[in-house]
Amino acid sequence: PAPCECELLDGVCIAAKKSVLSAAGCLFDDRFDFHFYDMDFCRSAREKSLRLGTWPIALTHQSGGNFGREHWMESYRNYLEKWGE
Repeated sequence: PAPCECELLDGVCIAAKKSVLSAAGCLFDDRFDFHFYDMDFCRSAREKSLRLGTWPIALTHQSGGNFGREHWMESYRNYLEKWGE
């Protein structure tokens, strides 16, 4: 596998240079503390013309998820309110 540019990253493992994000004015939105923070961050970064990409590493993320629970639904509503879709 090789590095690849992409549109969206899963939040299980996001790495970035703080200086680059700060210079671009790309910050994490406090409304998304657990759910949808990764989607919001990626969309915000793309709006600031930052490039997103993957690096060929292997990791295991074990999670049963918790879709539909109140905290997930609240984050989802915030995401729809912010991005309109």
